[in-house]
Amino acid sequence: MPTVDQIIKALALIESNANWAAWGDGGRAMGRWQVHPDRLWFEARRFDLEPKLGETWDSFVARVLQAIVHVAMQTQLPLNIAMYWHLGHWTYPDKPDWDSKYAARFVAALARVEEGGDDNG
Repeated sequence: MPTVDQIIKALALIESNANWAAWGDGGRAMGRWQVHPDRLWFEARRFDLEPKLGETWDSFVARVLQAIVHVAMQTQLPLNIAMYWHLGHWTYPDKPDWDSKYAARFVAALARVEEGGDDNG
């Protein structure tokens, strides 16, 4: 079973190639994990997290993701957690909204991270 940090690193790889300065979704998604501010705020509130004074966007997103992944790993597979991050809701391979291409990219990225091939912070 991969660690929380390995899952988070794999997500950064597939979302932005681990580029902390990346922008996407027409300027709505930013950072390594390509998260929208409203989504981050929603997730942070679930775990009673707030940004620290002077904290970077990247660091705050990492803390929120650590909380999400840590809790989700108790009941979900890493691939399901990745799909939750990607879509914003839980889904499974037999559901029509499952993104097979994203799933395949995550599996490949996670394998690279587990082998030590990518250290993206």
